[in-house]
Parts: sequence; structure tokens; C-alpha cells
Amino acid sequence: MSEMLTESELSLIHALQIRPRATWAELAPILRTTSATLARRWESITARGLAWITAYPAPMTGAGAFTAMIEVTCDLSGTKALVEALTRDPRVASIEHAARGRDLILTVQTGSLHELSDLVLDELPGHPSVNSTRTHTCTALHAEGSRWRLDSLDTAQSAAIAALENTPPQSGSARPESLTDEVARALVRELTRNGRASAREIASVIDRPASSVRRQLAGLLRSRAVVLRCDVAQDATRWPITVTWWCRLPVRAHREVVEVVNTRPELRLCMSLTGPANFLVSMWVSSLPDLLRVQEWLESRAPSLEIIDSSVTLRSRKRMGWELDTHGRATGYVTAHGG
Repeated sequence: MSEMLTESELSLIHALQIRPRATWAELAPILRTTSATLARRWESITARGLAWITAYPAPMTGAGAFTAMIEVTCDLSGTKALVEALTRDPRVASIEHAARGRDLILTVQTGSLHELSDLVLDELPGHPSVNSTRTHTCTALHAEGSRWRLDSLDTAQSAAIAALENTPPQSGSARPESLTDEVARALVRELTRNGRASAREIASVIDRPASSVRRQLAGLLRSRAVVLRCDVAQDATRWPITVTWWCRLPVRAHREVVEVVNTRPELRLCMSLTGPANFLVSMWVSSLPDLLRVQEWLESRAPSLEIIDSSVTLRSRKRMGWELDTHGRATGYVTAHGG
């Protein structure tokens, strides 16, 4: 049986979803406890793999960036070896075992169309267990998991936490000038492994002066070029089921339907895609009857939306670069070459 989070743990995770790098001293009075208690609580949560904070470049910001959803059908006897190989591949951000119609759903992020083509046309078909693939390229990302929230804090607490470190983005380019250099990439790499890592901790790893790292880190976070995300083990929440709807929708209606689905707190992912199924919606729901209620709501509120197919996730093996165990608990960030 999966381990559940306590209410106090859920409240802390909710707070860190809003402000992933808020200090314990800032959060303590809002959560009505002490800094030491919060530090111990977070250490326990992360040690059990029930929540973690990571970072990644803001999706779809680069001119050559490509995000794609790839459906894979494969021989069951070779699925384990295939998943292990894909888990070690840094281009594959997320891996889900699906209940029907496809065996795996991959979320892939590459720096170029050529890199995506190599994966889809050469590498995946070259694996002995892969039977077929179907690729949907993302043309617009409307919502993703960093925006999803628990419901453990009241409105006043959420507002107070949102006001912390409420620094406006830099004017001009969305990316700070230093983001392209080796040091800035190292900052992103260390934040990916631990989104709460201090400037001093990062400086000790990349062998740079702490004062310089502190300035660069502040500029990077202000730029909004990097997304900080507090993730949670799904099975430890009240929403253990992931459902994905593959839909057909007139392009002129995309914006209107995005506004509709954005009102649902269950929403985890929404994107426009290429192909016959040109609109994807993914949510976390509490049960299969709840799934039907949400789908009925979706069909009634967005009559122009045609649901072509739907799939329930049987198991998530990787989420935004983090390897997960069979209960969805984080076992660590997967870097290139399995490092």
C-alpha cells in the first residue's frame, strides 16, 4: 500500500508549489509552526521520495526547441529493457505506461527538429521491442505540471506565500545574458537536481565564488527563463489516477477551450498538437467515477471538442527527468549517461 502524506506535510508541499525557494523562516509564521520543524518535515518528505523540487528551462522558449508526445507500442517481453534505456535518455522527460491503445507515452524535449527526427526515425525503431510509434509535435503549451496545486492551504495562506519574493521579471529578453554560458548551464543543472540548493551549495559544486553564483542565480530566477517546480508522488495524494484525453478541435476554438479547462484544479497538462488529435488534456482525478464526471463536464462545457481517445496511466516511470519507483516516489534525477 502506498504511503500517504499527512496534512501538515501536504500544507508544506502546497506552500513550496507556490514558492519553491521560500525560506523556512518566511514560511513558518504562515504555516503556524517553526523553521526547525519545517526543515525536519521537508527532510523527511524528500528522504521518502514523496516530494521533490526541480527546475528546467521554460518550455517552448527557445526558437529551436521542440516538445513532442510519442505513443509507443512494444512487445511486453522487452518493455522493461526499453523503459530502462529511455529512462537514461535526457531527451525523454517523462515516461508513462498507458492502459490502452499504446503501451508507453513519452514526453520528449529536444533542441532541434533534427534531434527529434533521429530519435523517432532511427533510434526508437532500432530497439528490438518497439513495434510502432506515433509522434505528436507540440505547437503550443497551454498548461503544465508546475501550475498544479494541492488544496491544503486556505486562501489567505496561499496569498501570503505568493507575495513572498514577488520580484517582477527583467525587461527585454526573457533569458538573462549569462544563461548561454557554461556557468549558467551549471546553475540550471544544479537546480534541476535540487531546486532549493543555496548559492553557497551550488558554488561548492561548480567551484565558483559564492558571491558570483548568488548574483547569477538571482538573475536567472528573475528572468523566468527557468521553471521551478515542486512535484509530489501522485499515489500519496487524493488524486491517484492520471487520465489523458486526445481530442480534435478547430484551431479557432483552442483559446476558448483553454480558458475552459484552466478552471479545473485537476488539470496537469494542456497543449495543442499536430495531427488529427490536435489538442491534449491530462488531469489527475480521484477515481474512475470522478474521471467520468470530469469528462462529462468537459464535453458539456466545450461542445466543439471531440474526444478521439482517452487513456489512463498505469504507472509513471519518469517525470520531468526524475526517475520514479513503482509507487511514483522519486528515486533521483536522471542525467545524461545515467549520471
